[in-house]
Amino acid sequence: MTAIPFSSTSRNRPAEILAALGLVSGFLSAGWGQAFTLEALRPVAFVFFLDPAMMPNGFFFGTAVGVGVAVWARKAWVVPVLVVTTMYAWSAAIHTAVRLQRDTGDDPHLIAGSLGAGAVGAALTHLGCALFSSELRRPWRIALTCAVGTIAGLLFYMGERKMLDDRLLYLVWQPAVAFCIGLGLSRQNSDA
Repeated sequence: MTAIPFSSTSRNRPAEILAALGLVSGFLSAGWGQAFTLEALRPVAFVFFLDPAMMPNGFFFGTAVGVGVAVWARKAWVVPVLVVTTMYAWSAAIHTAVRLQRDTGDDPHLIAGSLGAGAVGAALTHLGCALFSSELRRPWRIALTCAVGTIAGLLFYMGERKMLDDRLLYLVWQPAVAFCIGLGLSRQNSDA
């Protein structure tokens, strides 16, 4: 029996590979991302409009998506582009949640912040990946990723209200959004 190289397998099953990488980044974010703060990262965090404590989660997910799309596209330079894109998506999601919550602490504002952050983070990450895939530029592909990101964003609300462990957001949102992006990649070759 001949072994199938990893790159061939990942190119044929990008949705599953991206979901698995999203799950790894979700575990890293849930287990280590919240506790890791390095003040030396402050200048880099400033570029992304983030606090240094918020950087690891975006970096983990950006790396996961970047590696998955880079293997599919057979272009290593995709990784840094998608890390940067996803870091800005992460920052935009955080700022959306903060602005929509308006520090009132009531349920309607927190739900709006959760839904908005989930949608914004998913949309911007998807659009960054769409730079490398014409299939991802289709409106219904964008809508699917945004819908899944929005729904999964409700986990932020549930975590804030202590209905669930707040780390569950990373374990669900990251692989779900990555999977939706991968679904678009599985419909075409990287040569498009």
